[in-house]
Amino acid sequence: MKRIILFSSPEGKHFDKILELTFPKELKNKVLAYMPSNGSETKQEYTDLWKSWARDHDTEFLFIDNSKVDAKEEIKKLLSANVLVITGGNTFTLLRNLKQSGLDKAIIDFSKKDNIVISGFSAGALVLTPTINICNLPNFDENLVGLKDLSGLNLVDYEVFPHYSVELKKVLVNYRKTTNNVVKEITNNDYILIENE
Repeated sequence: MKRIILFSSPEGKHFDKILELTFPKELKNKVLAYMPSNGSETKQEYTDLWKSWARDHDTEFLFIDNSKVDAKEEIKKLLSANVLVITGGNTFTLLRNLKQSGLDKAIIDFSKKDNIVISGFSAGALVLTPTINICNLPNFDENLVGLKDLSGLNLVDYEVFPHYSVELKKVLVNYRKTTNNVVKEITNNDYILIENE
């Protein structure tokens, strides 16, 4: 089983479904690699939440700090896991962190393992696509880190538009004219599921 879940910011029963997909019963000896977008600067309350969800699903918990430049230990931890959650935040910062730490290549290696789940939450979904160029749109993220190379990890072959709503239809239509990639919208209570047996 290989599974990738891309989502925005669901709540209630929508989020319960995503947790169920992220921690599937059929996956044995689950180990979660929890990777917040801003590494060690993440709020403890979010880490505690994911720890409790991991515990509720009989899953060992590992914190992955992508803000480390020399991330050999973090890469080792990631590759020992079989569930990866990459959370939301500033997409430019997240992608910069992944590239500086070498975790970008480690995530690609992780994706080639058998019996794994990768769950990308907003910014975490965006970095799994061919490019995060969509983040340059107004009201998306600010490129606070001056990232020039916006190419993503390309684990899925299309772009995504998280937090999509009908009010953003014109923005999406205009953006689609600027890219050769397919762009799939994800509303806050929606998700995209990619599965290979």
